[in-house]
Amino acid sequence: MFRLIENRRAAAPYYHEKITVHIYTIEELCYYLEKNTYLIDKSWLGESLFAWLEKELDMYELAAGLRNAMRKQKSVYESVLLIFHASGNYSEKELKNLRTLLDAMEGKTSMERRKMRGDLFFKAKKYRQAAYTYMELLQPGNARQMTEELRGNIMHNLGVIYARMFQFEEAAQLFAESWRLSKNEKSRECYLYAMNYLDEHAPEKDQELDLSFSEMREALAHISEVSDLPEYYAERKEVSLAADAYDWKPKQTGLADRWKSEYKAMNS
Repeated sequence: MFRLIENRRAAAPYYHEKITVHIYTIEELCYYLEKNTYLIDKSWLGESLFAWLEKELDMYELAAGLRNAMRKQKSVYESVLLIFHASGNYSEKELKNLRTLLDAMEGKTSMERRKMRGDLFFKAKKYRQAAYTYMELLQPGNARQMTEELRGNIMHNLGVIYARMFQFEEAAQLFAESWRLSKNEKSRECYLYAMNYLDEHAPEKDQELDLSFSEMREALAHISEVSDLPEYYAERKEVSLAADAYDWKPKQTGLADRWKSEYKAMNS
C-alpha cells in the first residue's frame, strides 16, 4: 500500500518536454496525466520522473513501483494507474473507470487514441469539443499517420455531428467522403439520409452513391444514428411519406431555420 503524502509541494517542479506547465504536486501530475491520457507514451516514464517523486515528494514507494514496472516492461498504462492509485485522490469506482479507459487504449496508435478522445466527447453530446478533436485529426499533416479506414470513420462521426446541428450539406459531403475511404455501408445510408434535407440550391449530388428518391426516403425511414432529437426527424418523416412529398423542398428552409433556432436555445 502506498503511503500518501498529503499537501506535499515540490520545491523544484517536474518538467517534461511534452508538458507545457510546471508540476509541483502529485495532484497536478495526476490531473495532467488524466487530461492528456491520449498522448501518453513511454517517453513519460524515466529516471527523471522517478527521482523527482523521491526527492521532491518523498514518494519512495511509488518511485520503486514505477522502476519495477519499467524493468518488467509493463505497459505504460499500468504505470499511470500506479500514479493515480498512489495519489489517493481517486475512489475505487474512479480507478476502475480509468483502468477501463486505459485498457481500451492498449495497442492503439496515437491517432486511434486521439480519435477515442473525440468519441468520448461525441457520446457525451459535447459536439463542439468532439468536432474540434476530429477536425484536428483530419488536418493534412496527420494523413500519413492513419489508415484510410480510420480517416473514413472520423469523417463519418464528424458528419453525424453536422447532421445533428442541421448542417446537412456539410454532413452529406462528409458521409460521401467517408464512404469513399472506408466503404462503410452505414456512411452511404447516412449520405442518403442527409440528402433528404437539402434544398434545390444544394451542390450537385454525388453520382458515385447511386442516389434515388426511393433510396433517400427508405434511408429516412430507418436511420436514427444521425438524430438525437427524434421529434424533429419524425416531423420530416411524416412529410416524406405524404402525397405531396415532392413539394417538400420549398418548405425546407423555414422548418430547418426553426429547428436550428430551437436547438440553439436549448443548448445556450
